[in-house]
Amino acid sequence: MKTLLTTLNAKYIHTSLALRWLYVANKDRIEVSFEEYTIKEDLEKIAAGIISSGCDIVGLSVYIWNVTQTEKLVAMLREIHPSLIIVLGGPEVMYEPEYFLNNWQADYIISGEGEFVLGDLVEALQQDVDVDIPGVSYRNHIDKTIVQADLARLATLPSPYMLNADRESMQNRLVYFETSRGCPYQCQYCLSSLEKGVRYFPMEYVLENLKYLIDNGARQIKFLDRTFNLNKEHTHTIFDFLIGHYRENLSCQFEVYADLLKDETIDYLNERLPENFFRFEIGIQSTYEPTNIAVRRKQDFPLLAKNIKRIMQGGKIDLHLDLIAGLPYETFDRFVHSFNDVFVLKGKEVQLGFLKMLRGTNLRKNAREYGYKFDHRAPYEIEYNADISHAELQRIHDAEHALEKFWNSGRFLLTMDCLFSSYYNGRYFELFDEIGQFYNKKDYPHRGYRLEDLFRYLHQFLKSKDIDLFHLLRSDYYSNFSRRPQGFWEDSLGKKARKQMLYNIGQDKEFLQKHGLNRKIIEKQTALDMLSDNEALLTIFLKEGEPKEQLSLRYFFS
Repeated sequence: MKTLLTTLNAKYIHTSLALRWLYVANKDRIEVSFEEYTIKEDLEKIAAGIISSGCDIVGLSVYIWNVTQTEKLVAMLREIHPSLIIVLGGPEVMYEPEYFLNNWQADYIISGEGEFVLGDLVEALQQDVDVDIPGVSYRNHIDKTIVQADLARLATLPSPYMLNADRESMQNRLVYFETSRGCPYQCQYCLSSLEKGVRYFPMEYVLENLKYLIDNGARQIKFLDRTFNLNKEHTHTIFDFLIGHYRENLSCQFEVYADLLKDETIDYLNERLPENFFRFEIGIQSTYEPTNIAVRRKQDFPLLAKNIKRIMQGGKIDLHLDLIAGLPYETFDRFVHSFNDVFVLKGKEVQLGFLKMLRGTNLRKNAREYGYKFDHRAPYEIEYNADISHAELQRIHDAEHALEKFWNSGRFLLTMDCLFSSYYNGRYFELFDEIGQFYNKKDYPHRGYRLEDLFRYLHQFLKSKDIDLFHLLRSDYYSNFSRRPQGFWEDSLGKKARKQMLYNIGQDKEFLQKHGLNRKIIEKQTALDMLSDNEALLTIFLKEGEPKEQLSLRYFFS
């Protein structure tokens, strides 16, 4: 029986490690292949592609980001090909197989790590024998086993990271990599809390595959380990290897528990790491201890903050700090406190997420205890709870839009630095909140805007607060370009007048010689802004195609 494995990725640059593991574990047992799509693709075309493959069995990997589209796809496949055997797997379906078997037109569900289970299931179907396999459910036969694969056995298989089909594309796609499975923590909102223990792949296997990826041009490697720095020896061995095999244009991302970082580890990274090589994602979620206790999240925030500050001082690692709005016992005001506690650490990105009641989690099971109302459609985001209202959560959403545009984008570095060091010192959430409310008042769009619109909107907001940071906004605007932009977001000169002025400056041989410039650079690579009737600011883009190679000069007209 021919088996096709597939999933709908969130974006093209993403890849499914799960499909690749299933493929390498079973390609010598059964006739199997895999194909990836994205959630943006036409479902009818996807269904037609699956049917045209001639498969007898299709296995679909289901996640929170694709569950809606996958349900529709399953219905289409069943209508077009009633005898097709449909197998579901993935975190979205594994903890509630009965629900999906009763509500979707699927035949089998695999709960847990299905690398070896899939082959057992297909062989049972080929032999037409009863399916009685741990972790496999079907109608009137629900198996609650969550299967775990033997990682040592997986390491003996052909590598899912070394497939010929991926060799060319890995330079343009995100490579997901795992050195362990499982999580030691019990955060009640997270599916990882349902896994028991942490298991590690053999180190020799890990390093061999990392070397292959580095040697073959991978650009981004995202480590899937839930807590990468849990085991000190394991962590240091991989850090040593990556630093020893550093290659330009490669970046690695890890999820770390900052509380566990030791001074010696931070010092080592600050001393040895090349810049822009490592990125740490640190889940803080809340700084309110009653909240952390309620969701069984162990956290020493003072220690965590100290470690983050030491990492920031090193200037080598980009930090991505996570917060969750809507956790138990955290009111709006207390969430603002958490946000400001985290934002003062000045991570490159602050990810403000909203609590989602994932299937199978204990927090979802205990939702009534905390007064939760949530959307029962994916992604299961909460609407309110006993401590925070729907209107307050919407207000945080508005602030989150502003946070993404004006901080996480990295486009407003000078302006934001000035605002937070003076006008909004210690009131970080308040700035994004006020921008969000200003957006609502002015009915500014959150989508479909141009870059210059963002600068115009922020300028208007600051003017409404009697804050004049025009000169910093202008510098930030130009810093976003590697070559002279066509115009400026607030233009006081016409195109013809600007062209004439640049021509005149280009004839000033004394000025050109003094600054090592030539006429072509002035006329073709220079942005001009009038500071007064006889003074201009020249922003010179010295090397076209190389970002931030700029020079700012003042020019006085005689």
